Amino acid sequence: MEIEEYARIAAAEDDHWWYRNTRAVMADLLDPWLRSDLGGGRVLDAGCGPGGNGAWLAAHGAVVGADLSLDALEFVRARRPETAPVRSTLERLPFADASFDVVAAITVLYCVDDDRAATRELARVVRPGGAVLLMEPAFSWLTRAHDKTVHSRRRYTRPGLVERARMAGLTVTRATYVYAFLVPPAALLAGAERLRPHATAEAGSDVERGGLDPVFARLGRSERAWLRRRDLPFGSTVAVVATRPG
Repeated sequence: MEIEEYARIAAAEDDHWWYRNTRAVMADLLDPWLRSDLGGGRVLDAGCGPGGNGAWLAAHGAVVGADLSLDALEFVRARRPETAPVRSTLERLPFADASFDVVAAITVLYCVDDDRAATRELARVVRPGGAVLLMEPAFSWLTRAHDKTVHSRRRYTRPGLVERARMAGLTVTRATYVYAFLVPPAALLAGAERLRPHATAEAGSDVERGGLDPVFARLGRSERAWLRRRDLPFGSTVAVVATRPG
């Protein structure tokens, strides 16, 4: 990811509607494990970036933030004292087996070189009965300039991300799309960028605020109410919750 994008994320992730809503979705999906009061438990924020999710997860246990980027880890050290930063690739994590009660990898696998190896590592370091939460951008036809800015390599479908988790030896307990309301505008923007490739090169970040942010925040709250009862058949993000057997 470009260092400028880390700076944008660091400036926005505490109060931008998308980051706040995503953490609320994480809370709902991980509720059975978070309600168990981890207390002295350990949480891995895999591919932590500037550390916003880890700061939130710290309310539920001791958080380790793993990321390969020195730029990202500098933001963690400077702004997120509740997170212990560790430099590492996801494909080879420097932790013993069963080290964590909860592992969260949020928009990370789509950027790594070997997502199969990374998912196996996430499965290895979570304890038996612990939770692994994967949330990744969905559908290759929604690829935009922002994907290039963050050095993405792929996008996922629900069956594809479920397959990654199962091939890693995890048992999938929930798989759903998220952000259904973002699919129409995202598809329009992606189509426009394909028609104007030169403009795409000048585009980049999706983090900047826009006039529709309050509307998106309300739609996010409504969608979360739906997700508490049932899955969504489509969305711009796919989420998988899985556990390690044993």
